Amino acid sequence: MSIVPMRRITLCGLIGEKEAILAALQELGVVHLIPLRKPGALAPEDPAMRRRTETAFRHLDEAPYRLRPYRPATAFDLAAVVDEIVANRARLRQLRDRRDAIEQRIATLEQWGDFRLPPVGAIGGQRLWFYALPIHQRAALDRVALPWQIVGKGTTTLFVAIVSPDEPPVDVLPVTRARTGGVPLGELREALEDTQVDIEDAEVKRAELTRWRLALGLHLAEAADGDERRAVAEQTLDDDRVFALQGWVPAEAETALTAFAQRRGLALVVEEPAAADRPPTLLRPAAQVGSGADLTLFYTSPGYRSWDPSLIVFISFAAFFAMIVADAGYAAVIAAATALFWRRLGGSPTLRRGRTLLAALSGVSLLYGVLAGAYFGVPPPAGSLAARVAVINVHDFDGMMRLSVGIGVLHLTVALAAAASVNRGSGKAITALGWIATIWAGFAMWIGGGETVATSVASAALAGGLFAVAFGGAMEQPAGGGAGWGRRALAGALALTGITKIFGDILSYLRLFALGLASASLAATFNTLALDMRGDNPGIGTLLSLVVLVLGHGVNFLLGVMSGVVHGLRLNFIEFFSWGLTEEGYPFRAFARRPAEMSPVEASPVHAR
Repeated sequence: MSIVPMRRITLCGLIGEKEAILAALQELGVVHLIPLRKPGALAPEDPAMRRRTETAFRHLDEAPYRLRPYRPATAFDLAAVVDEIVANRARLRQLRDRRDAIEQRIATLEQWGDFRLPPVGAIGGQRLWFYALPIHQRAALDRVALPWQIVGKGTTTLFVAIVSPDEPPVDVLPVTRARTGGVPLGELREALEDTQVDIEDAEVKRAELTRWRLALGLHLAEAADGDERRAVAEQTLDDDRVFALQGWVPAEAETALTAFAQRRGLALVVEEPAAADRPPTLLRPAAQVGSGADLTLFYTSPGYRSWDPSLIVFISFAAFFAMIVADAGYAAVIAAATALFWRRLGGSPTLRRGRTLLAALSGVSLLYGVLAGAYFGVPPPAGSLAARVAVINVHDFDGMMRLSVGIGVLHLTVALAAAASVNRGSGKAITALGWIATIWAGFAMWIGGGETVATSVASAALAGGLFAVAFGGAMEQPAGGGAGWGRRALAGALALTGITKIFGDILSYLRLFALGLASASLAATFNTLALDMRGDNPGIGTLLSLVVLVLGHGVNFLLGVMSGVVHGLRLNFIEFFSWGLTEEGYPFRAFARRPAEMSPVEASPVHAR
C-alpha cells in the first residue's frame, strides 16, 4: 500500500515514424505524457458521423434485451448499420409518441363513452363541443346563449354538449373544452393495440441490432484512440527529422519501456524525479482496500511525495458508518442486499472493489450493532448472551461523548503522525508532533477532571506541545538579520492560531454520537408507535402497526445510510485530510487504448478535454 515511484522519461525518434510510434506507445499504455507545446484545437474526423455512431451505440446499450454480439472481426458497412439503428430509434420514438397521444385521447373519451360524431353536413353545418362541468357549477349553464344539452351525469361531473358551427368562446363555461377528437373510442383502442404491436416489432428489431453493439463499441474506442493520438502528436517537440516526447512512467514499467525503445530503435533517457518536479500520483493499495483509494481519489489526489491514506480511509469510513447506523438489524439488511447482488457486483474491477466495501460496511456495522445491543431498535432480553455482549450504551451521553472525541483524537493523531513522517527533518514535522502532544494533553485533562497528578502532567504536555507548534512554525521561515527573526516569531505566533481549528475539528467527531443516538431513538420511537397502534385490536390495529413499522424503519434506515455515507466521508475528507495531507497532487493518466465496453462519451478524448 503506497504511492508508486515514478521515473521521468524522454523519448526521441524519427519524424517519419512518429504516427506508428505513438500508436505502439498507446498500445503499451504505461506513459503519462507531459505536453512539450501548447495543443491546438482538436475536432474528431467526420464529427457528424461520430455523433450518429454514438447515438446508435447508446440506443443499443440501453436496449432492454441484448443478443449475443457478432465477432469483433466481422466485416460490416458502418454507415449502413448506423443508419439502420438510427432509423429504428426514430421509429420507436415516433411509435411511443403515438401511443402516448392515443392513451391520452382514450383517457379523455372514456368518461364520454363510445360514440361517433355525425358528419357536419348531416346537422346543418353545426358541430358538437364537449365540456366536463363540475356539478357545483351547474348555474353557469344558464348563462350560455348557445344551444346545449346535458348528455351524461357522473357523481361529481355534468357532461355537456354545446351546439355551434364555430368553437365557442374560451369563457363560455368555467372549464376548458374536452379534446375528444373525431375518432370513436373503439377505434382508438384498436389503434392502440396496433401501435403496441408495432412497438414490439421495433423492439425485436432493436434486439437483433444489438448484435452490432460490440462492433460499434470497438469502432468508437478506436476512433477515440485516434483522436488522442492526434492530440498527443500536437504536443510533441518536432523538427525536420526527429521528434521528442516526455512523460512519467511507473518504476516497475521502466524495463518494458526500455525494451520497447530498443525494438523501435528509439533514444530513451530515464531519470529520477528532481526536487522541483511534480510527478503524477498513482496509488497502489492492497486489493482488499482498493475502494479506499477510490474514495480518496473521489475527493483529492495526494501529492507524489505525500502518503497513501487508502487503508486509513477504508477502515475509518467503515467504523464511522457503523457508529452512525448503530443497529445490527439495519446492518443485516445491508449484508443481505450485498449477498443478493454479489454476482452482479463482480462485473468490473470497480464494482468488485465496491462490493468489498459494502461487505466491510455491513460487517463492521453488524459488529457495532451487536455491541450496542440494537436490533431494529429492540434491545436484547435481559440475561441473554446478546445482552451480555452489549457493552456500548448509545444513551450514555458522557460515555459516548468521550468515545466520539477519543476517536477524533486518534484519527487526527494518525493524520498528524503521517504528516510528520512525510516532512521529517523540517519545521512541519515538529509542528505536527506538537499538535499530537497538544490534543492528547487536552483530551487527558478533559477525561481526568479535577486537580490530579495526571492532570498536572497533561498540563505540562499541553504547554510543551504548544511550544513545539510555535517552534515548528518559526522554523519554516528563513533566518537572516533582525527582520528574519521577526518573521520567525510572527510565523510561530500564527501557527498557534491553529488551536481553534484542531479542537473544533475534534469536536466535529461528536456527530458520530449524535447521529447514532438519533438513529437508535427513531427506531425505538417507531416501535413504540407500532405497539400503540396495535392496542387491543388484533385486526386493523395489527395492520396499522405493521405499516408504521415498515415505513418508519424504512425511512430511518435510509436516513441512517445517507448520514453514514455523508458524514463518514466528511470526517475523512475534511477533518482528516486537512491535517494529514500537506500536499495535493494530480492523478496518473496513462496514454493507453480504451476498452470497447466503455461508453462512447467516456471513450472520447475530445469530450474529456
